[in-house]
Amino acid sequence: MTSLDSQVFAMRIPGGTRRKPLRSKTLTLVAILFLSLVLASVADYLLVLWLGIPLPGKSLVVYRRVGPESGPQVFCAGSSLMGQALSWSKVSGAMGQGIESWAVGGSSPDIWEQWQKQRPHSDVTLVGVSLYDLNEMHLADARASVVPLGRTVDDLWSSHTDSALSHRILSQYLLKYVRLLLPTAGNADEVLVGLRSKAAGLLGRQASLAKHEGVMVEPPPPIMDVGESTSSLNDWPSDHLIRRLAVLRAENRGQHEFLKGPKNRALHRLLYQARNQGRVILVVLPVSEPYRREFIDEATKAAFEEAIDQAMAIVPEATLIRLDRLPGISDPSCFFDLVHMNSLGRRFATEAFLKELERDPSARISAASSSGH
Repeated sequence: MTSLDSQVFAMRIPGGTRRKPLRSKTLTLVAILFLSLVLASVADYLLVLWLGIPLPGKSLVVYRRVGPESGPQVFCAGSSLMGQALSWSKVSGAMGQGIESWAVGGSSPDIWEQWQKQRPHSDVTLVGVSLYDLNEMHLADARASVVPLGRTVDDLWSSHTDSALSHRILSQYLLKYVRLLLPTAGNADEVLVGLRSKAAGLLGRQASLAKHEGVMVEPPPPIMDVGESTSSLNDWPSDHLIRRLAVLRAENRGQHEFLKGPKNRALHRLLYQARNQGRVILVVLPVSEPYRREFIDEATKAAFEEAIDQAMAIVPEATLIRLDRLPGISDPSCFFDLVHMNSLGRRFATEAFLKELERDPSARISAASSSGH
């Protein structure tokens, strides 16, 4: 048999000499891919640690409270917009009860509902909603870590949510596991903010950056009252305002949807449960005029008002406080970013809120019993 015949014969025989190099190449390729993934993951974790972005698996939920710790507690359901809108020590004093809340970035009714389950005996529920956090198109980054997948699937099916939005929401659950390897996945904006902060620090421009970025001033947990903020949207350069509006437009896909989706269903369930537990106060919060001008047309405004009407139909006896209708409250001078009020806006909102409480018979009873103690 010639050498050529031997080679052909070896190729035909299972386990011949031609198969060993193929298996070796496959193992080499797998090893390279695995090593590349490990190195990418290590680099990603180092970047996260350097920029100060929270690590995957670390709880992002912050518990805050104010007022008396004994006796019934008011459960406050709301996002950071609600937390920044009122002087909570004054509200607690007026209501005669302690107030407690949980917070996570960009939270909304589907997340608040999960926290409500931790306080089934609260006899007063304060709910703060706005055009920003009731928008189904705006998704909290930590949603998949708080809301069970089964609850989400049921809500998407029952509400006939748009397929594109359903895909975005369900993808968050997959992304939650991807981030165990690559923690910056889906966090492009946080990475860019972190890089700008690092660059500003190296260039000695940190104070200038904080002035124009609109940084929330919050005390360490569990204190609920926020710090003073005198900066306003009027301080923002036009290019920064354009950039932040563009980021919001990308996040929301340029749309606002209030009547069909998981948030709407969760809000209704939350209000049903709150009604069964006791008194309900529904607060409608303002957003800044630049936000309204950019995103809210007449059709969108009508849909939001319909969502509020639906909510009040569930709890018709609730106290409805429309802070969003205060004259001048949407002026840029009252906001330190597009949706969060600064100290000036908080002062106006707190005064109006307390006046509305005084007009409510149940509020007067609560305040009277508190002073009697």
